[in-house]
Amino acid sequence: MASTVLQLQKNSVTSILDSGNFIFDQVISSAGNLGYDPVTGVVTIPENGLYIVDWWVSIQSTSGSPGTTVQLISDKGQVFDSNSPNKTGNMGGIAVLDIDDAPVTFSLVNMSSATLFFSGMISSKANLRISAVDSGGGAADNSRCFALDQFAHVLEQIVTLYPGASVSLFSNRLATITGPINSLYRSPDAGSIPMLLLGDEPVAFSIDKITVLYFPDSVYDSSITYLTPPDPFPQNCDTDQIKNIHDYVAVGDSISFTTGPTTSASGDITINEYGILVFADATSMMLVVTPQIFSIQKVTGAARADHSISISAQ
Repeated sequence: MASTVLQLQKNSVTSILDSGNFIFDQVISSAGNLGYDPVTGVVTIPENGLYIVDWWVSIQSTSGSPGTTVQLISDKGQVFDSNSPNKTGNMGGIAVLDIDDAPVTFSLVNMSSATLFFSGMISSKANLRISAVDSGGGAADNSRCFALDQFAHVLEQIVTLYPGASVSLFSNRLATITGPINSLYRSPDAGSIPMLLLGDEPVAFSIDKITVLYFPDSVYDSSITYLTPPDPFPQNCDTDQIKNIHDYVAVGDSISFTTGPTTSASGDITINEYGILVFADATSMMLVVTPQIFSIQKVTGAARADHSISISAQ
């Protein structure tokens, strides 16, 4: 993330209402995958990491407040203040964002309880800069496993879309577990990886041990979204494996595969994303965490006929 930076500038004299976002009309510098919406003034950080945000504003006057207050506010509830006892002049602020649950969005907001006005005598009225802090090791030192982040991202949606749905959980440790979807649990001190709870009297499962989730009576919901890996792709515990499988198979392929010590399955690939494969037919669906796959065989010719989802554990 050493080259991740975004610098924005406001040149317009357009005033900002109380509780309104600063709208920056010029991108001064941009490198990496930070996003900015020039209509709403919202910045998006799509990747976990440590970021520094600094800003300054130059105010001509306000509509009544004796001073000026500007806050950097994120969608995760983080708030960073900058303020001045004067209603005219320059003001700056700085924030450090330690993000472990990306994506995160934030904006610079007028919290002065008054409208802010800008001078037409100067070209730049406000500036905001965000940059990633490089620890020195670069992407190769990233110890996160992208497939696990991908699986957690999908599970967040699954528990909302399929509450109470019957699911069979296959793992690399135990026999098959079957029960209704309950919820996710994440410690207040944990990052982005939760535990999956199944059953009315829930049992919690560590998702890094799960190989396959099979939903025998649920139809795949096409609204489910998937994470896009960062570029460059961090070289970590599962990088080569998920790249190999992602490029070895394609949507529409009919495959048979094994996971864990005893699980075998087959089906036609519906979704092929980095870190996860999805199989779906008219009545069921199956999610497979790709680093857990041991072997894959493509099914061709006559053997492909009526190749619906099948899974078993010895």
